[in-house]
Amino acid sequence: MAAPAPRDAATVVIVRNAPPPRTGIEVLLLQRAEGADHNSGAWVFPGGVVDRGDRSPSEVAPGLTDLQASERLGLESGGLAFYLAAIRECFEEAGILLAVNARGDYVSLEDETGWPTATMRRDLTQGVATLSTLCTRYGLRLVAERLHYIAHWLTPTGRAKRFDTRFFLALSPGVQAAVPDRTETLDHVWIAPEEALSPSNLRRLMVPTRETLLMLCGLPDCAAAIRWAEHLRGVTCIQPWLALTSRGIESVPPSHPAYDEVLKLDPAGQCAAWCELRPGVPVQISDHVMRITGSDGSHTYRVGSPMQGWQDVSPSSLHLVEQDRLLIAPDMTSLAVNDREKADWLAAGRGFLQRLR
Repeated sequence: MAAPAPRDAATVVIVRNAPPPRTGIEVLLLQRAEGADHNSGAWVFPGGVVDRGDRSPSEVAPGLTDLQASERLGLESGGLAFYLAAIRECFEEAGILLAVNARGDYVSLEDETGWPTATMRRDLTQGVATLSTLCTRYGLRLVAERLHYIAHWLTPTGRAKRFDTRFFLALSPGVQAAVPDRTETLDHVWIAPEEALSPSNLRRLMVPTRETLLMLCGLPDCAAAIRWAEHLRGVTCIQPWLALTSRGIESVPPSHPAYDEVLKLDPAGQCAAWCELRPGVPVQISDHVMRITGSDGSHTYRVGSPMQGWQDVSPSSLHLVEQDRLLIAPDMTSLAVNDREKADWLAAGRGFLQRLR
């Protein structure tokens, strides 16, 4: 069965300076409500699906045109909808609205006269009103131009629900407090990226969340975070691959050492490859090569075919399997330039297959 088409979605990473005496930045994470999908209970950034209202021309976000937004996202058109969806979802899920009043100040949802925050969030969630009509009613302007595009993630094939998600970074309006909606999101936390990634943090993080947090580690303050985001270029689409582990199915990002091998062995994304090395279990890594991992983590290889038989080959010396364009060798450092030009893959003495080109 064909994988479901991914739905357009947007996520915004809200950052603030850590309150003294702490230093560095903190990000806002929300806990997803329990449900039937793999995101249930996970801690994520505010975000969700781009809906019809986000795609309508908006007069309440004059700081960024669709042409500008689309150019930033590498789209022919429709880019502004992702920015507006990120703002809307952040308000619906976290109660933080990236909007300014007539004076150009961020609105304080607790103090603005005639601003029924709870009612507005409910009307948005239920589709009774759009963010555009609400902003027009209360004289607000959405600041889409203050969102900075930092990442693009595509859900792996094999998931029942798939999303084509653009990630943005924005400063927290200091006059607003995060309040989960208690329906889609149950709890929230402001946390340093390093702390969120620490083994002592028991909150479950999805792969895109974890990888985004890694990007933010080490930034000394929000000013540095914005400078980094403003100068970020060449954002490419990242698609993890589903793979088998002893713990079940995992989403494997490009940063994982097994990523290239998993894609090679399971190009259709049917979750048929392992991202763990299993001692004693033969793995067919190409048409004519099998790999066997020893208890100490070192590999031996068998070259041949069921019809012609198999020959054991040690990775201690170079061996080229021409028909598979695969080199068996101790490691990458043992390869000369002309060796690399002969093959597409390296099967080393340890570890996973490595792509040579």
